[in-house]
Amino acid sequence: MGESILIKNNKVKKILNITFYVVLFIVFVYAIFGLFSEKDENSISFLGITSMSVQSNSMAPTFEKGDLIFVDTDFNPEDLNKGDVITYRKTEIVEGRIVYYYNTHRIEEKIDYGTRIQFITKGDNEDNNDPFIWEDDIYAVWTGKSIANFGGFVDGFTGFLKSSLGFFLFIVVPCLALLAYEIIKFMKVYAEYNVQKSKEDRVKMQEEALAAARAQLEAEAQLKAEKDNKDQQD
Repeated sequence: MGESILIKNNKVKKILNITFYVVLFIVFVYAIFGLFSEKDENSISFLGITSMSVQSNSMAPTFEKGDLIFVDTDFNPEDLNKGDVITYRKTEIVEGRIVYYYNTHRIEEKIDYGTRIQFITKGDNEDNNDPFIWEDDIYAVWTGKSIANFGGFVDGFTGFLKSSLGFFLFIVVPCLALLAYEIIKFMKVYAEYNVQKSKEDRVKMQEEALAAARAQLEAEAQLKAEKDNKDQQD
């Protein structure tokens, strides 16, 4: 019976330890994404790597809607040429507000005016060219790397982590769980300490009682010896 309880306690302890490290991992993941990621529309930068979730099929079959593409934000516009795929920022006015979003298309023509460079771009899956793009509008250059059907997940996951609900689930709840875990551990240690202290107190009381009884017996024996000695002298 005692061995069964011990095995059960060990299992519970292992489960709590695993839960503890899982919670720590969740907090770590949130902290990494929260501190080191930047999200701007469909662009996500994380630890120096910038990725974008594709929002349309304008570049199919090179990459399609829902794909995740990787871009390089460190470039020189003068090095760009026809055939390069660039990401540029477009501006639109929606309901009186200025809205910025990113678009990724292939360069069809490069026009160098000496002081500024202008680009004509077009999607691989489109017939018409885009409006003229100035070098200042270019955000990044496609590296040629992409992951199919992964853009929506990364975009949604990062957005969720940065939301109030994501903060609550990935920070508040784990921290409360860790606090509860530490409280339970403290209560368990405190209870074990009280049990041990109670045992030590009982042992100490028994030792003191035995010492007192021994001292009393020795005193009685000494008194009796003194009395017997006195009687003999009389």
